[in-house]
Amino acid sequence: MEQFSATDAALSGFRLVREHLKTVGVWAVLMTVASLIVSVVTIKLAGPQLAAMMELSSEPSSDPQATLKAMEGMGPLFLFSAVYSLAIYSVLLAGVNRLVLRPHDSAGAYLRLGADELRQAAVLVLVNLILVAAYFGAVIISVLIGGIVAAIGGAGLGVALGVLTGMAMVALMLVLAVRLSFAGALTFDTGKVDIRGSWALTKGRFWPLFGAYFVALVLAMVVYALLMVIIVVVGAGLGGGISAMSEALNPDMTSLAAFFTPAGMVRTLFSGLLSVLIMLIVFAPAPTIYAQLRGKNVTDTFA
Repeated sequence: MEQFSATDAALSGFRLVREHLKTVGVWAVLMTVASLIVSVVTIKLAGPQLAAMMELSSEPSSDPQATLKAMEGMGPLFLFSAVYSLAIYSVLLAGVNRLVLRPHDSAGAYLRLGADELRQAAVLVLVNLILVAAYFGAVIISVLIGGIVAAIGGAGLGVALGVLTGMAMVALMLVLAVRLSFAGALTFDTGKVDIRGSWALTKGRFWPLFGAYFVALVLAMVVYALLMVIIVVVGAGLGGGISAMSEALNPDMTSLAAFFTPAGMVRTLFSGLLSVLIMLIVFAPAPTIYAQLRGKNVTDTFA
């Protein structure tokens, strides 16, 4: 069985940044502009409602009816967010795969709008549908089993079973996510949407793959925390004061004036770089491992 280095794969996102600083800079600028546009559109479409909904959802004893009331009229925003997320991630994930699998295809900073991106969009939709279906299926089964056990063995046994089924659901989602993690790279490489191929290619490799992805996720969290500290410090230095911390974590979406405070401007300017770095750290390991397993020549990228 072909082997790969989980440690090297976990660090592949950092190597991409090091070897493609210009590309990362272009992506960061584009993502910053996109983030600015999305923020303005979000505030214009449903800024006050979104702020009210987030405030209600953060309260432990909030009334579900009040939360639903706050969501009224937010359909256009949800539709816009879904289309935007699908489009932007399809383009960027195709770009990451292109960086790793076709390192010499650098025109346009590795970004395109074509068949590869459409296939990545299809992969995103299909994989997420599988995960959602598995989640709700597991929830339904666990509720049925828990109800039967509680009726037969009492509430205590039902609670214990609920905890076990909850852990089993988490394990199921992790297994599915890891086993389907090659779908994007495989589809990009072959030019055909291939979900089942990922399941076959990851067979017998769950734990090393999980380890690589887990380390990459931890590193992404560290980078995120460091950049957020920088955003808070710079925002406070520009006049945000102590409020810069809360504004960086929970921006005020009620109006453009409330959103674009000194801390808000700093957060917006850093948002593109933050998004690109996190995306590369989290999503680069899968195509890197795929390339190693398939014997692809990636030495030019990771020398």
